[in-house]
Amino acid sequence: MTAPRPSAPAGAPAAVPPTGGRGPAAPADAPAPRRTGGGAETEPTVVRAPEPAPARGAATDDRTAAGASGPPGAAGSGRDGRAPAMAASRAATAPVLRVDLDAIRANWAQACRLGAPGRLSAVLKADAYGLGLAPVARALAEAGCAAFWVNDLDEAQRLLAVAPGAQAFCLMGLADATPAAFAALGAIPALVSLAEVEACARWAAAAGRPMRAALQLDTGLGRLGLSEAEAARLAAEPERLAGLELAALVSHLAAYNLPDDPGNAAQLALLERLACGLPRAVLSLSASSGLFLGPEWRQGLARVGSALFGTQTSVVRQPGLRPCYSLEAPVIAVAAHPAGRRLGYRGAGELSRPSRIATIAAGYADGLPQVYAEAGRPHVQGRRVAVVGGVAMNLTMLDVTDLPEAAARPGARAVLLDAAAPVEPVAEAMACAPNVLLTQVGAAVRKEYLGA
Repeated sequence: MTAPRPSAPAGAPAAVPPTGGRGPAAPADAPAPRRTGGGAETEPTVVRAPEPAPARGAATDDRTAAGASGPPGAAGSGRDGRAPAMAASRAATAPVLRVDLDAIRANWAQACRLGAPGRLSAVLKADAYGLGLAPVARALAEAGCAAFWVNDLDEAQRLLAVAPGAQAFCLMGLADATPAAFAALGAIPALVSLAEVEACARWAAAAGRPMRAALQLDTGLGRLGLSEAEAARLAAEPERLAGLELAALVSHLAAYNLPDDPGNAAQLALLERLACGLPRAVLSLSASSGLFLGPEWRQGLARVGSALFGTQTSVVRQPGLRPCYSLEAPVIAVAAHPAGRRLGYRGAGELSRPSRIATIAAGYADGLPQVYAEAGRPHVQGRRVAVVGGVAMNLTMLDVTDLPEAAARPGARAVLLDAAAPVEPVAEAMACAPNVLLTQVGAAVRKEYLGA
């Protein structure tokens, strides 16, 4: 169950209903079948976008202008290493994800209000859910966030470059890095096994100084972390933890989005019981949805991830959150087609009336799932339009018949995801969490930042 779908903008025409059946999926690059029988088709009138002029300024990318270092691309290049002129040219014919940093700051402030009296931290793993670790971390640090969770040492290095002095917890534990590397950077591994505990204790003994670490405990999710038996072993043999300064005892709710699931209370009780036998450290169990489970969950160190970006991940709507994303794509061609014309691979859509169809430069290679054709709520200049003929690799067609010609011509922008066309309905159709869609889109497309 997800949040209710918002109503269409005022004055928007109703979305064009699907017309014609959908056959089995065709290969992405298969040619569309020709219509047979019933006479020849009328050739469409097509208007195409002019060759794009170089953009006035390069978009802010989290690995270049936003301050992070390292590949992909050399300094001053596009995200894939293109020269600036090539990147600017592509910007006019490719989708862009606009990330509103002011919305992220506002969502952080809302989470802090809800999470009191507990402490809050920000989860920016997987490149801040695909939205760009460096600019998002900088914005949150400016808003007062002092503790972050990332995947590994590489992400911790990028984080600390823009938020020096912050706590940088690494959820994958040591992974393939050494305790010495974590200590040198000042990052905190959230250890996932007895072997990692022993490796850090050995390093602390050899270095002659303590090592800061968190300890992950498996209380029911079954992924990473020490089992109940392993935690009991540490409690019985405290010398195994010699030299470690525990910054947190961490676990993860399996039914985080279901407030009434009895497993939540059982996991909290188990974590508290295991903690009694271990060195004193703050407990970290609640994630974004945990802030809405009740006062007993607003303790310790909550980890806020999806709420920062305005996505709804609980069956209980989380109030006061602003979507921070806007996925836009340019119109590159507009064609007039007669009624009865079938469009898309295998004639996936049939037009019920004479129509103007805009082709936009966005598709599943940009993270847009094919189910978007049915579940998406795209709009052009605030007016709803319908997808026709499915979602291809780099192109999607929209029915813009009901829009003024000036509103949907080559060079215009279609909005595919934003506060009025949120990720939740599409994710529901995908049978996945909203973060899945947000992360895959963010990883695939160029990003620009507002409120930097």
